[in-house]
Amino acid sequence: MAFVDLNDSVISQVRSSADIVDFVNQVTPLKLAGKSYKGLCPFHREKTPSFHVDRDKGLFYCFGCGTGGDVFKFLTLTERFTFPEAVEHVASRYGIELPKKKRTQRENDKDDLLELMDDASEAFHQALEWTPNDADDYLKNRRVPADIIKKYGFGYAPGSWDYILRRLSQKHGEKRLEAVGLVMARKEKTGYYDRFRNRLMIPIHSDTGALVGFGGRSLDGSDPKYLNSPESDLFNKSRLLYNLHRSKDAMRRNDRAILVEGYFDAIAIDHAGIPGVVASMGTSLAAGQASLLRRFARRVVIAYDGDDAGRNATLRAAQVLLSAGLHVEALDLQGEKDPDSLIQKHGTDKFLEVLSNASDIFEFGLREWASDAGQLSGREKSERVERFVPLLSAVTDPVVRNEGAQRIADAFRLEFETVWSRVRGKASTAPNQERQLSAPQSTAEKFVLTAAIQGRLTPKQAGWLREEFFEDPSCKTLFSIIKNDLVNDEPIDFHALETQLRGEAEVALLAELSLRDDIDDRTLERLDENLLPMERSHLDRRKQQIQREIIDAEKNGDLARLDQLVTEKTELSRMLSSLK
Repeated sequence: MAFVDLNDSVISQVRSSADIVDFVNQVTPLKLAGKSYKGLCPFHREKTPSFHVDRDKGLFYCFGCGTGGDVFKFLTLTERFTFPEAVEHVASRYGIELPKKKRTQRENDKDDLLELMDDASEAFHQALEWTPNDADDYLKNRRVPADIIKKYGFGYAPGSWDYILRRLSQKHGEKRLEAVGLVMARKEKTGYYDRFRNRLMIPIHSDTGALVGFGGRSLDGSDPKYLNSPESDLFNKSRLLYNLHRSKDAMRRNDRAILVEGYFDAIAIDHAGIPGVVASMGTSLAAGQASLLRRFARRVVIAYDGDDAGRNATLRAAQVLLSAGLHVEALDLQGEKDPDSLIQKHGTDKFLEVLSNASDIFEFGLREWASDAGQLSGREKSERVERFVPLLSAVTDPVVRNEGAQRIADAFRLEFETVWSRVRGKASTAPNQERQLSAPQSTAEKFVLTAAIQGRLTPKQAGWLREEFFEDPSCKTLFSIIKNDLVNDEPIDFHALETQLRGEAEVALLAELSLRDDIDDRTLERLDENLLPMERSHLDRRKQQIQREIIDAEKNGDLARLDQLVTEKTELSRMLSSLK
């Protein structure tokens, strides 16, 4: 997708070619109900269908949970595609060839670096085959079979200071080798030397499968034990997850990711035939990695090491994952050091048993910190409860957050308010704010815009409406785009309109309003009852703004401006009186 030109015209063409009903039917069965299709919502549990799909407009909306959009939005939610991936998927389904965009010099340079990394991987793998060497001995001691070595592309960086330098500098140049972190400049600036020496080399790929870096495992006891590629144009550890390119399809399919610390934990689980495992490459999980996980799954099971450090790292990682809006669970490894050890000692079936008994993160934390709650003093309880505050504060769903606080209160035999008072003021409010901005703030605005979208406004009524009458940003944006069609009594091109709407909130609003079935001749008789409050609300808002400006003008002694504002305020008062 990197070199496809997804301009508005192309997106509109692909969208209008898609039969959204076909895509939705693969996820939830639909039945024709009037002009639209109806079924159980795939995004929340319900017994009575409230999920509607309009084939002609290419839109879906659930009146139960408020999720809506076009075919691309549906695919990003159900298949965890990015938007470009969704467009490509639909285009491929209907045989639409997407235009290629002109490649930039930066893109060409990146391709050269990726070719370099592939050559480096081949060089490391060849060195591993030149037995005997320390890496070969290490793999034999760990009983790593040849098929794993081949599948995961293991290699060996010899102990010399210039193996990679000699192998690749003539073809790629020393500067490029330095740019991807394979070599380092000498302090005296007299040349370069290999960064990775006497290490087992593990290739690290992006989610698309491009080889972007390496993890080198020390073979002679030198520090650090694991040395990753440095940050570069290719390698950004905070936005990478080891094994994601192999696991992403299973993660989408199962809506679950298994998150481990290290490469060998991921390899052990993946090779055992348990799909959807990725490694954070250490215990410090970054927000970018959590966002990457959310693209492919909504549920994350953390399987970090079983010691105290691993359990503490689990709770730190959970905080990052909860902040990303993910459902988080954790494994009890039953005394084993890590998932790799558990599988080697007890087999795949035992790990599957442990996986099936994964605890949600609050239960995991309560086992860690509240198992002896009945023996704690008041001060000790206070300290333990405080440990849960970052977790609770990170939860974006207020219902889940409140439930978690209640469970903690029950475990420590405290009043709910005692726990909640610690969280109040620290909890994440961004998701709620976003929902408030996304939802129309006025029933009148929603009713009028529904009538407009469904072609029930007269040109005169449409001409009387102004953008300023709409307080909600999504309503205002939607009306500003369709106003000319309404005034000129022209039909709305929904596929073109969906392309013009840049925000997901606006597309969801369009889906909701176009699929509403409560606008009929009887309800239209109340249209003026909704139009007038919108104008009054607009005049009230303007009057309040004028009053604030009057105060400023008085403070600044701007008499001319003050006179102008008073006159405008008087006129606004007169207009408001006439509307009553």
